[in-house]
Amino acid sequence: MIKGSTFVMGMLMLPICMSAQTKIGYSNGDFERTDGVRLNSSEQQSAAIRIPVSKLKTLAGKKITGVRGVFGTRNVESVKFFITDNLNGTPLYEQAISGVSTSWKNFTLDTPFEITADKDLYFGFTVTSTTNYRPLAFDRSYGEKGCSYGVNEDGEWVDLFSNKMGCFNIMLLVDDAPAFVDVSVRPFDADGYYKTESEYKFQGQLYNFGSETVTSFDVHCKFDNKETETFTVSGVSIPNASTYNFDIPNILTESQGRKVVELSVDNINGKADADATDNECQSTVYFYPADIQRSYLLENFTSQLCINCPDGHEVMEATLKDRTESIVQIGHHSGYQPDSFTMEEDDAYVDFYNSSSTFAPAFMLNRATNENISAASPVFNVSRVYINESIDKQATIQPYVELQLNTDFDKNTSLLSGTVKIKTYVKPAGTDPRLTLCIVQDSIMGMQQNGGSAYMHRHVFRGCLNGAWGESVALEEGKEFTKEISYTLPDSILSTYYGINVKTLPEQMYLVAIVSNYNPSDVTDRKVYNCAEVRFTDGGAASGISEVVENNVSGRLYGSSDCVKADGNFDRMYVYDINGKLVRKCENPGETFTLSPGIYVTRSVRDGKTATAKSVIAR
Repeated sequence: MIKGSTFVMGMLMLPICMSAQTKIGYSNGDFERTDGVRLNSSEQQSAAIRIPVSKLKTLAGKKITGVRGVFGTRNVESVKFFITDNLNGTPLYEQAISGVSTSWKNFTLDTPFEITADKDLYFGFTVTSTTNYRPLAFDRSYGEKGCSYGVNEDGEWVDLFSNKMGCFNIMLLVDDAPAFVDVSVRPFDADGYYKTESEYKFQGQLYNFGSETVTSFDVHCKFDNKETETFTVSGVSIPNASTYNFDIPNILTESQGRKVVELSVDNINGKADADATDNECQSTVYFYPADIQRSYLLENFTSQLCINCPDGHEVMEATLKDRTESIVQIGHHSGYQPDSFTMEEDDAYVDFYNSSSTFAPAFMLNRATNENISAASPVFNVSRVYINESIDKQATIQPYVELQLNTDFDKNTSLLSGTVKIKTYVKPAGTDPRLTLCIVQDSIMGMQQNGGSAYMHRHVFRGCLNGAWGESVALEEGKEFTKEISYTLPDSILSTYYGINVKTLPEQMYLVAIVSNYNPSDVTDRKVYNCAEVRFTDGGAASGISEVVENNVSGRLYGSSDCVKADGNFDRMYVYDINGKLVRKCENPGETFTLSPGIYVTRSVRDGKTATAKSVIAR
């Protein structure tokens, strides 16, 4: 009986003897191995969190007995945990850590560190790892200013808040922390694309720094310096070291410009916050005019010698038909083999592949990478999924500038004159913004592997007026920049590689203006902000096939899809689908055949003269 009683008493006393640990830090614990980060090109990577006196005072006298961390790779040569009151000074505590993992893992300190709360402290890791790996980990939360720091390319410690990676994944393990409430409210990311007269929904984020589980709190909202709503969030359970997202009232404005959204929280679990210095935040949202002109630049890499390109062209055209956005298209005859349409500037654009391989068909949208694809290049294989993903992503990114093209074409002199006006709403972060003016010719008939000898080549790039990367422009917020345009369209444009003159037709010609950044050493830092296009003339169909009827040449399709008849006065008739692909060649009037229902364009030829027509074939 005595032994039994002793055993029971020991079991009952065990929890009292064990030391309860509280996690202290800013990370919510979120991490995926693919999210590993490098902050500079050095093998040594360093990051830390700053905990101010205002938070440490609640823990004064308590001891840090361990550290909890997760890493982007196990391939490290050494890891050191450190504590310091000066990131550029001598550490107050330093310890080598072994056995790091890509899962969260606790490490015991050789000597517990007592918190004195007399100055701000920094807690971090220094990692040595070859440049093939990304050893540091962040939680992808909204993050907080002045909380996570890292060593940049210049070897300097900097606040990482603007990097938008969230908070550094490190947590301190504190023994016997008292029960206390301490939360922070974090600013949401407001860098998206927002327009006046549209309603938007945002979320605030609360982080529980304290040891008590948060079950309720009050939220106060203010928009554009006006109080909008106060409400209580209750019935929740937010444990120590975790985040919670909450909806805030929808935002709608009719006036353009920056609007500030302010959030504050109090009455945590019905109590005062132990550190109220981080209980309020603000995010600035820029609202563009509702009628802003915004287009997306889709650049297609192709070649006449590419056997898969006709299929790629069809996929692009079919995908874009289902989109409502304004898409400006340019076809670069590069990225596979040069052909009779390849221009000198196309050589420069092959750099976007960021590899020595050449392939087509391929495309890029706004010269931006796709976060869903693991690639260090903005160029991707043509697929409906990739095109839609790229457009959807770019639709969330603000355009920064608006372009207006005002031109006039003199048919007698072939002079295109006018202006391109750039209005800057928000100054982009790019260090070298450029304006590039391109000439594009649509629907040039020519040979195409797997497409025949009379294939319609769409949106063909025919050169730049101011260089492959354009000219630097000063984008100053709220100001306009105007460039005069004066270009005489020649009878033909000489292609660079094979010295072939391609005849120009004014009704086929377009001027494309592109505003983008240019970083000569980084293809991912040449993103397009906005673009615009204008036709040289208003006449002619968008397909570029001019409606010329001479010498009584005629040709048209009649009938239904089961029995189509080619009628008219011609020696040959070429039938194209709405995408410009040759689907039928007729040698004699009166030929009958079948076609899928749809819209077709015919080009009839007789004695060197041509005529075009459009026909609708029904079932």
